[in-house]
Amino acid sequence: MNFSRPTRPVDRVFLHCSASDLPEHDSVEIMRQWHKERGWRDVGYHYFIRKDGVIEDGRSLEETPAAQQGHNTGTIAICLHGLKRENFTKAQFESVIALCQAIDRAYDNQLTFHGHCEVSTKTCPVFDYKTVLGLTDAGERKNATDSSVQAEDQPMLELTASGAAVARLQTLLNEKLNLKLMIDGRFGQATLRAVLQFQRKEGLMDDGIVGKNTWKALLKG
Repeated sequence: MNFSRPTRPVDRVFLHCSASDLPEHDSVEIMRQWHKERGWRDVGYHYFIRKDGVIEDGRSLEETPAAQQGHNTGTIAICLHGLKRENFTKAQFESVIALCQAIDRAYDNQLTFHGHCEVSTKTCPVFDYKTVLGLTDAGERKNATDSSVQAEDQPMLELTASGAAVARLQTLLNEKLNLKLMIDGRFGQATLRAVLQFQRKEGLMDDGIVGKNTWKALLKG
């Protein structure tokens, strides 16, 4: 995915949700209409991600967003269409991961990523964005492509595990096996099958447990 950094300073990325699951609202143009009706000159977000994973451009990246009141300067704002947590799609999560990876690479991994809820009383976005993006508590992205990630630093994972490490595992399995696992941070049966497939492919013990040797194979270039 291509991303060109704007000339204005940026140090944070904020995620939002649109507070609607209606198909007729699944468009950046609807967001633009709503925001203009509030008196804004344009949509407040820089990107809008539809249910099918299509990323639509919103406000120019050269302009400060109007998305996190009091916290807009130095930010990029991304909105995913959705209201209920269970209605966000795999395609949306894959797109937001790819977009955030591209943005972070453009800034040499110096950005931090946040939810609107961190600077507002709103529960926005309603999905577990920290798990989806594999974030630390400080908002640093620790995903599978970061060169700082070492096998020795990864926890042992097995069925029923959850959290950012599982999201990282799922991202790696998708890359290594050309799969389309849901990046949800939950080690369920689909993730187990993918782990077993990868272990057999690499000639490792196919026990479904992601230990040091499996992590090394996953993280090698």
